[in-house]
Amino acid sequence: MTAEIKTNLVPILSSHEYMGMTWLTIAVPNGWDDCKKLTRKVLRFNGENYTWRSWNSDKNECYFVNGGKVAEIRR
Repeated sequence: MTAEIKTNLVPILSSHEYMGMTWLTIAVPNGWDDCKKLTRKVLRFNGENYTWRSWNSDKNECYFVNGGKVAEIRR
């Protein structure tokens, strides 16, 4: 048996509504070293775009929110 590794996917720990936005929580086990790789990324989750918002160094989690303005680069 074999399994395929998906390179552009990240596991979501949770999603919840707060302050009129949906927040995604992502684990960053290596702290800021992992988090900084995600800060300029846009996540697509359930058909919506999410942009980086903040991180919690005590919990080693970073947070993305929906509704950020994004543009697509086409080649």
